[in-house]
Amino acid sequence: MNVSRLVLVLGMLPFAKSQALEVAPGDFEPLPAGADAVLFYYQHTDRSELYQNGHRTSDNAKLSSDVGILRYIHAIGLGENLSWEPQILLPFGYMNAAGDVGALGDAHGVGDPILTAPLKWTLPTANKDVFALAPYLYIPVGSYDKNDALNLGENRWRATLQAAYIHHFSAQWALDTVADVSWVSTNHDYGASSAKLEENTRYEYQAAVRYNWTPSTTFALGGGYVTGAATSVDGVDQHDGVSTSYARFTVTHFIDPTLQVQAQLGRDIEVEQGFREGARLNLRVLKVF
Repeated sequence: MNVSRLVLVLGMLPFAKSQALEVAPGDFEPLPAGADAVLFYYQHTDRSELYQNGHRTSDNAKLSSDVGILRYIHAIGLGENLSWEPQILLPFGYMNAAGDVGALGDAHGVGDPILTAPLKWTLPTANKDVFALAPYLYIPVGSYDKNDALNLGENRWRATLQAAYIHHFSAQWALDTVADVSWVSTNHDYGASSAKLEENTRYEYQAAVRYNWTPSTTFALGGGYVTGAATSVDGVDQHDGVSTSYARFTVTHFIDPTLQVQAQLGRDIEVEQGFREGARLNLRVLKVF
């Protein structure tokens, strides 16, 4: 695929188009009622392969990203076994394209802030399984310029509904399963010509097996699958729906009862459209007050 065709296919790519709403293993375990938590995330991702209709079209399409997220959570007890955790997330970061996609340039700034308020039920099962529902709302005030090929903001509203179930086999073993569906509004200012960008519903499923090696250290192995999100520009189908599977390995450790650190390694397994992540590193620090 030549460079001009590549830029046409990928041009004005919103950052969130290729970003799934992932959760880390154990994220839906309830916080104590009345607790506050502050989290900082850092994610570095390298991509060098580009796919179209399941076929690799370039192995020198380099797109790297360095993203941070600040997150605040407040836990409210609504009942003996029900908690509500309103929270806000603020993403920010930097992206850089090189190689065959160097014409895309780079981008830096803030992403769209995210509001969410999960409800978490602790169930009367043998080992206290957890069921949760989490609505997310992305507010379109992040960095966006219609003349830029890469943007951290989307210039459109996004709503996601996520459902999670944690099955505790024992005190040491647990299975996290998470499914979500995501919808977006129309971007009426897409590209230099201010075209109308529309996107179909996107779906994701995630699962991870957790093992509590010690009371303070946990290992998890899992992965997920993202599908949907095909777009149209001024009514013309772009034939760019995603179908991506990925794998993750996570280590979580409590330095003390209120301070947790987490590291996660991952990569894409199979990609139908777009960039393939060759390597991903996620780091997280959590402090509970």
